[in-house]
Amino acid sequence: MNIGFNLPQIIQNFHFTTNIANENFIYQIILVNTVLVLLYFILFTILGQFRMALCKSIVMLLTPPFGVICFFICFVIGLFDRKSDIDYLELTFSKEKKEFAKQTDYETEKEFVPLEEALIISDVQDKRRALLNVLKADVRNNMKSLVKALDNEDSETAHYAASALMDVLQQYSKKLSALAIKYKENPEDGDVNMEYADTTIQYISSGVLGEIEVKKYAHLYVDLIQNLNKYHPDRLDTEQYKNMVDCLVIVGKYDEADKWANLSIERQPNMEQSYLNSLRVKYKTEQWDAFKDVMQKMIKSGVQLSEKGIGVIRFWNSK
Repeated sequence: MNIGFNLPQIIQNFHFTTNIANENFIYQIILVNTVLVLLYFILFTILGQFRMALCKSIVMLLTPPFGVICFFICFVIGLFDRKSDIDYLELTFSKEKKEFAKQTDYETEKEFVPLEEALIISDVQDKRRALLNVLKADVRNNMKSLVKALDNEDSETAHYAASALMDVLQQYSKKLSALAIKYKENPEDGDVNMEYADTTIQYISSGVLGEIEVKKYAHLYVDLIQNLNKYHPDRLDTEQYKNMVDCLVIVGKYDEADKWANLSIERQPNMEQSYLNSLRVKYKTEQWDAFKDVMQKMIKSGVQLSEKGIGVIRFWNSK
């Protein structure tokens, strides 16, 4: 009997066995990868991130197991970098949170940029951080830019802007409602009248109101200033005369706007804005001779002119 070894046969059997083992190992990797991807897709779809989950799931299915490993590593790194994320709990601008706006944060001031520039920053995290800093510092003066931010390609930035915008609008609505009640109870109260008028013009100037709403609140402002002029004419300041003329122009009452512009010159002849009020009405109604008369009157008045006033005179003198 030949008990010798058949070496070629043994090698062939070894390779066959190894191939089967390798194939089984590959199938196992693919199976585990598929299960993990399905779990990932289901989880993040439930969390409302369907598009992101779909894209990443496709990548992980096509690149087993490297896709899963890469995304897992990124997730782990992200856990250690959470400090750079924005805290959306700070979105509110209610009275309880106002103290943070009054405090000076050197690091925040150092990174402060205008909101318009913050919206075009390419890096998402930097954009969100810059937007947060701007809104903390001066949200009410950035209402128009907030409206633009609603259409930002970064959904988180748009959501952030919408939340801040709604918060401020709710504050305006509550404050105006409360002031309306106080004003109705005592229209002769100068302090209430002043606060009501100032809040109304701030709302008009916010840039978030539609044309109909702007006219509605412009009518309200006109009524408030007329009432203030009736009971407390001495409390009218330069800015209120300007706003009164602007609101009268908005609602199309040009004759009244002209009267108030003349009244501002009569009461405040040493203020440049008084003449600019009148110039605006004359220009809007195309009263060119009267426009030139007011401009000459402003020159002869001896009032200290700003760059804006000097620019108006230079422009029209060159005509």
